[in-house]
Amino acid sequence: MLADRVEIESALKALKECQQREGVANCILCKHAQTCNQKKDFANKTQENLNQKQETLKACQESKGLKSCLNCTEILECDTRNNYVSAVYLSMNKGNGGNFEF
Repeated sequence: MLADRVEIESALKALKECQQREGVANCILCKHAQTCNQKKDFANKTQENLNQKQETLKACQESKGLKSCLNCTEILECDTRNNYVSAVYLSMNKGNGGNFEF
């Protein structure tokens, strides 16, 4: 799990450095955004991370006989759920280094 986080942080750092070199605040404004391997790499890593966290969350819910975290007594202190929420946040920006595409 720590290795996954380090990989994502490394990809995000590379993305931010690229944005600085290109003189843009985010990838959306970059003329290379459509073909950028760093942007694609970050998006792929965050999607893989999200998929893993979602599987872990579902397994936890199933083990407790729940269909949702909302009915769980541990909802506010749950590392599994908090890790999933963080993964969702990271995946939402689609490699734009903190800016979201809805």
